[in-house]
Amino acid sequence: MISKINRIKKLGLVLSNYSWEVGLPVFKQCNLIYGWNGSGKTTLSRLFDAIGGEQIPDLEYEIEDNKGTQYRHGEAYPQKIRVFNQDYVRKNVQVLEGQANSISILLGEDNKKLLAEIEADKILLDGKPGDSAKPGKSILYSTCVKEKAQKIRARGAKFTSIAATIGAAIGGNALRTYRKGEAETDFKALTSKAILSQTDCDKYSLAVKQDSLPAVSPIVLKPVEGKEPTDQTSAADLLKSVIAQASVILSKTVQSELIPRLNTNQDIAEWVEQGNNLHRKHGSSSCEFCLQTIPQTRLDQLSRHFNAADKQMKADLDSLIEMLRRIYRVIELVQLPDRARLYLELQIMFESYRTASESAKQAILAAITTLADELKIKKSKTTESVRLTAKPDVETLVTEIVEVNRIIGLHNQKTSGFEEVRNEATQKLKDHYLSTIFDEVKELDVAIANLQSDSELLISEIGALKKCIAENMAKVSSKHKACEIINEKLATFLGHHELTFVPNTEDGLVTGYRIMHGQRPAIYLSEGEKTAIAFVYFVVHLGDQEFDVKDGVIVVDDPISSLDSNSLYQAFSFLKNAVKDGGQVFILTHSFDFLKLLMNWRRSGGGAGYYMIKNRYEGDTRCAYIDKMDKELCEFESEYHYLFKLLKQLRDEQDDSIAKAYPVPNIARKVWDTFLMFRVPNGKTPYKKMEELKDAGFDEQKLDAIYKFTNDQSHITGAGFNPALVPEVKKVVKEMFEMMAAVAPEHFAIIDKATI
Repeated sequence: MISKINRIKKLGLVLSNYSWEVGLPVFKQCNLIYGWNGSGKTTLSRLFDAIGGEQIPDLEYEIEDNKGTQYRHGEAYPQKIRVFNQDYVRKNVQVLEGQANSISILLGEDNKKLLAEIEADKILLDGKPGDSAKPGKSILYSTCVKEKAQKIRARGAKFTSIAATIGAAIGGNALRTYRKGEAETDFKALTSKAILSQTDCDKYSLAVKQDSLPAVSPIVLKPVEGKEPTDQTSAADLLKSVIAQASVILSKTVQSELIPRLNTNQDIAEWVEQGNNLHRKHGSSSCEFCLQTIPQTRLDQLSRHFNAADKQMKADLDSLIEMLRRIYRVIELVQLPDRARLYLELQIMFESYRTASESAKQAILAAITTLADELKIKKSKTTESVRLTAKPDVETLVTEIVEVNRIIGLHNQKTSGFEEVRNEATQKLKDHYLSTIFDEVKELDVAIANLQSDSELLISEIGALKKCIAENMAKVSSKHKACEIINEKLATFLGHHELTFVPNTEDGLVTGYRIMHGQRPAIYLSEGEKTAIAFVYFVVHLGDQEFDVKDGVIVVDDPISSLDSNSLYQAFSFLKNAVKDGGQVFILTHSFDFLKLLMNWRRSGGGAGYYMIKNRYEGDTRCAYIDKMDKELCEFESEYHYLFKLLKQLRDEQDDSIAKAYPVPNIARKVWDTFLMFRVPNGKTPYKKMEELKDAGFDEQKLDAIYKFTNDQSHITGAGFNPALVPEVKKVVKEMFEMMAAVAPEHFAIIDKATI
């Protein structure tokens, strides 16, 4: 809870250098602050705005809470603060442009900003009505899409047309198959224009009319690669070498101590042999499988079974098997073309050689497989001599391939004579006709690319604008409370139901309100009604989720300003109920009647502090300061009594100083207006009432001086202080009391005695 305002600097003119005065009671839970118009109440309320987080340039302050903790400008105060003053009214009640003599209104400072953003975004999105120079991004996007589609259609039409021209030029089947897509593909490969002369065009057109079949690649039996890519041997030679080596090695035997189990089970023998080698390689003393120690006798037995000669023979057999695998792969890759690829007169002869070649291929592959199997069996029978039975022969396949290639050669010989010429002619003609649209297509491509880039950017911007509009619309709607709540509270505040709200909606969201006076649209709002609306809105939002009334600070500056006196009691009741549970409350007012209602309320509730904002001069500068509330304000029943006594005191205390003279015009104005109200109760202006006093016989010159003094000097002019006010105060105040005593002697005598 705020207990003191230790200092304020650079907050307007009147609070440019304020310090908390010694002996001033600290703030309580509820604080009533009284001051005349222009004394600095609203300026003081702006300090609470700053404490709550609003930035005020150059402002410096220091406040202190009830625990003695101090907070300075720029430091966050732990309690949230809500402030109602004329700044709040200006920021939160926006009268929108009306239609058909009606008023629309938007509540909330945030909503005003959001609505301005929404309107600006809508203009960016849809354009400004009636302004063709600002079409909006949606129209720009539609135009961009249409222009792009037109350019694409124009480009496609050019390729459709030129494809027909090229199809006719290259003749044959191309006339039916060369279409727009092929033309676009060929155009991509064209880096520059290639226009033909008419002579060349005719020459190439004649060349493409020839009918030919594509060349066929001859069959090649590739060499077999060794361990190195450069080590290559023909399949026939390598196969002969393998057969010779296999014949020798199969007949050889190896002397060893046979282990019957291994000798009769090849798979077990291979497994044991591999394991024996691994144990030696890794120096294992135990079996890696069962972790049992291998007896030395077993190791010696295995060594005799798998002796060096045995190992060498198996290695030689593996080498031969690997060679056979390579030969097999080379022969397997031989692929024979279909006879339909050759000229008709060659197909029958070609097919006979092709069939023979395929049979020879399959036969040799089967023989190679058999030979490999024999070598594998020999690995398990190294102690036995085996006779070679499989002897694959490549010569038959080689002979058949030679015949196949001879037929292919005849085909290619016939094709090569005109295929090259025809291909060249076809390409030349394509390039020539595509070159005729080269510049136009390139220009269209640039335009389409630019339009695509523009449309993508516009899509992104339109999406962002729509999202922003939708989010802001939702925020505006969510910040508005239901009409029933506002209307109910407004009726409570004003004491009648004449002023009501009707929601304006857009896409189902509340964006503002229309104001009704009874059953008719309102065409004018008084300042009092604006203040009432703003204060109701302020109270409604004291109950939002962002503010806890019981823990917050509520500051209210003259909520009854400009209100009809008939609404005073309803406004007081509304205010009382709105702030009664506040963690800390500050209420500032210039109305004595309103102050009395507040004081009567707080006397029964307790826990209140009573203060005044007063002014004094320090040099030529008017300064505001906070003081204890004068006891007379509590004692007198009306403001008129208090001000009459205060004016008498000031009359007697004039010491030719500006400080003593400055407050007199404001006080004199209120005393003068009140006196005229009951002395001349005709409802006319103060000036007209003064004219009737002249008719009653009082000195006209003195009356004019009193009127001019109270009217002119009680208003803020913005100019510096006029020293001539000091002597004028003494003269005019003296004449005012003389006038009252002369015009209403009984009244003057009674009030003069009551304010001794």
